[in-house]
Amino acid sequence: MTIASAVSRSAGTIVILSAMVACSPQKPPENAETPKANPTAPEWLGPYDEAQKTVLAMPLDATIEQRAHRTYPDLTRFSFAGDSPISVPDDLLMFANHVSEVLAASPLLYVFRTGPASLANIHALFGPKPVDDPDPWQRVAVDAQGSPSLVPSLPTDDVRPLLDQGMKAGPKGLDSLKQAAEKSKTVPGVQAMLADAALAVGDLDTADQAARVALAADPSFPLSFRILAEVRWRHHQQDRAKEAIARALALYPTYPRAWKVAEVIVGHPIDRAVVVEQPFIEVNDKGAIVVVSCDRPFCVGYASCKAAFRFEPVFRAAMLQEPESAPYHLSVTEEVVCLQAGLGTHMAEREKNPAISDPTAELLIQLAAEKGLSSFALFEILGFHRPEWLRIAPRPVHEALVHHILVHVLGTPMHEQPSHDDIITARRTNTGEGR
Repeated sequence: MTIASAVSRSAGTIVILSAMVACSPQKPPENAETPKANPTAPEWLGPYDEAQKTVLAMPLDATIEQRAHRTYPDLTRFSFAGDSPISVPDDLLMFANHVSEVLAASPLLYVFRTGPASLANIHALFGPKPVDDPDPWQRVAVDAQGSPSLVPSLPTDDVRPLLDQGMKAGPKGLDSLKQAAEKSKTVPGVQAMLADAALAVGDLDTADQAARVALAADPSFPLSFRILAEVRWRHHQQDRAKEAIARALALYPTYPRAWKVAEVIVGHPIDRAVVVEQPFIEVNDKGAIVVVSCDRPFCVGYASCKAAFRFEPVFRAAMLQEPESAPYHLSVTEEVVCLQAGLGTHMAEREKNPAISDPTAELLIQLAAEKGLSSFALFEILGFHRPEWLRIAPRPVHEALVHHILVHVLGTPMHEQPSHDDIITARRTNTGEGR
């Protein structure tokens, strides 16, 4: 393993910053982790491996004026933000310069190193590894203030024996599930069990009806959209199948079966064209902030910005328009600002050295100029680490995600995107204003 290092305090050009506006923090899903009393050592962090420990133990070449304190995200909070226009290159260079300025003025010591992607401390950055599949026994509920949250939605005691019987193969099993579903119209998980059993025997009408009943109870139930995608595909309705599977993925980006269905619908394996390598960011025993990223300018700028969000409360408060006392938490705004800072760093270095090549950065610059980076950040980064939050995303954010997936993941040309159908109408009718 090769590690290059530097202590960076270079000041950037002073610029006037226009802070991005994020939606207010949302209420936590029921399955979100709750931080323990000691925020410096949450149980979900886990131990670092030997390579990570080696990086933290490396000697420093500078004195520490003020010790930094280990900081991890408050997983009970999350901030969404919608897509907004990005001026290329002005906005990108502005954020790159501002991050450089913030770090240069900080009394904290930031030690920047370059190293392999395997060093990334993903859990420290985003929390514990998520469950791959959406929890079928939760549904979205909207309170009197219009705020959505995930709440338990379990079968009743009299339904459980029917579900057990329904696990048996054959017509009797399906009949038991139909009885269970009839008694459980507000429990989406039971409807999904019936729908999947019906799919298995080719009963597409029953599967379709059960999925729609589940959506009436929870318009953001990802299993229903995956089931509808399978039904529509078998009916040779490819465009409508694409839309349904895009909604399933927008609601839970790590959903394995949804990805398999998506690949069947588009007829080929789906590769992620743009992967943003995550850094290693941690405070060592001496109180210095160690930041390790790949050696590309984009990686360095992105990692520097994420460190600033974590350890510079004044900067974070300006970006999120929150009090400085607000705990650090994950947000779409952080990812979008840091992507821009990384891209600005790339563009500045490319201006000095035209030979610099970074296909990832160039693709992101193109996306930023076309529609912004919020949907990309929410789906490709945050959604793969904290997918549970996407089930309660505000409605405009969800619609933007669906558009992003149709165009940039499933490859649907703009003019071929399906129009909103009755499923979308049902989702809007059953969703509170807070979405």
